[in-house]
Amino acid sequence: MFKIKTFSVNCTVMLFAVIFCLSCNSGPSVKNTAEPDWVSDPYKIYNRAVYMAAVGYGNSRDAAEKSALTNLTSIFGQSISSETRTDYTYTQAIQASSFVWSEKSDLEQAVKTSVSMDTLIGAEIRDVWKSPDGEWYAAAAMDKAKTNMIYADLIQQNLETINKLTNISAADRQSFEGFLFYYQAANLADANLVFANVRNVISPGSMAGINLKTGNDYRLEATQIARSIPIAVNVENDIQNRIRGAFSSTLAKAGFLTGGSGGRYVLLATLSLNELDFPNNPYKFIRYVVDANLIDTTTGIVLFPYNINDREGHASLSEAQNIAVRAAETRINNEYLKALQGHLSQGRK
Repeated sequence: MFKIKTFSVNCTVMLFAVIFCLSCNSGPSVKNTAEPDWVSDPYKIYNRAVYMAAVGYGNSRDAAEKSALTNLTSIFGQSISSETRTDYTYTQAIQASSFVWSEKSDLEQAVKTSVSMDTLIGAEIRDVWKSPDGEWYAAAAMDKAKTNMIYADLIQQNLETINKLTNISAADRQSFEGFLFYYQAANLADANLVFANVRNVISPGSMAGINLKTGNDYRLEATQIARSIPIAVNVENDIQNRIRGAFSSTLAKAGFLTGGSGGRYVLLATLSLNELDFPNNPYKFIRYVVDANLIDTTTGIVLFPYNINDREGHASLSEAQNIAVRAAETRINNEYLKALQGHLSQGRK
C-alpha cells in the first residue's frame, strides 16, 4: 500500500517574507543633530565593497524603515508572487540552516513583515534619523558576504529537498502524491531562481556553473503525471449533472482524467438545497451547500476537502433553486482549481 511521504521542506516560496531587523522598541538610536552623511548617500558610511545599502524616508519612523527596505529590495529587481507558497517559514529554514551565525542574537531579532512589500533576508535597519522639521530617515543595509552565504545555504537546502521530492519510484510517481511532490518541487525551484538572482547581484558570478531548473519545468512534469491519474467524480443529489460537470471541468484543466469508476482516486460530493423561511418576505430563498472530498480509496485519506455554501432568492421557488445550483456551479468553475492548487502548494494532505 502506498503511503504518503512527507519531507521537511525548510523554505517557503513566498520570497522575502522575513527580514532581520530591529524591533520598534530597540534599534539604532535617534538623535536630532545635524544631518548624517548617510542621508544623502549611504555609501559614505557603508563600504560599497562590504554592504548593499539604501535610504528611505517618511513622516514616521516605521514609514521611513519600510521605505528604506523597499528601496534596498528594488535593487534586486525580482520578486515572486505571494500567492505561491509552501506551509513553512523562513524562520524555520534559517534555524535549521547549516550556516554558522556570527551572533546568536541574529535569530532573536524581531521579525517584521509587510503585506505591501517584499523584503530581504539579511536586510537590517542600521541607522535612523529624525530631522528638525519632523521628517524621518532610515538606512537599510546588508552584509554582502554574510547574505551570500545565507542564500547559498538556502539554495542548497532546496536542491536537496527537491531531489527527495522527485527521486521516487515509478509507481509512486504515477500517483496523486507524486503529482503533489512535483508541485512542491516547483515552488522550491521558483524560490531558488530568486535566491540565485540575489546572489548574482550581491556577488556577480557566484552562480556560475550552477544550472537551476525552473518551477515550470517541474509543473510540466506534474501535469504529465496528472494525465495518467484518473479521478472518478460522484455527486449526490446533483441536478442534471451540473455540479459533477463543474468538478470534472476544473480537474481536467489541471490535467487529470475524469470519469469511470473503480480507480484509486474519487471525488465524492453532495449537493444540498434547503428552503429558508423569511417571514414577510415575498421572495423564496434557497441555501445551497456543496461538500466535496478528494479521496485516495486505497488509504481512505482525504487529499483535499472542499465546501461552499450561500443563499439565492427569487419570486419563484423553482427558479430560486435553479439560481442556487447555477451559483454553486459557477463558484466551482471559478474557485475549485485555484483552491486545489493552493492546497497542494502548502504541501498538505
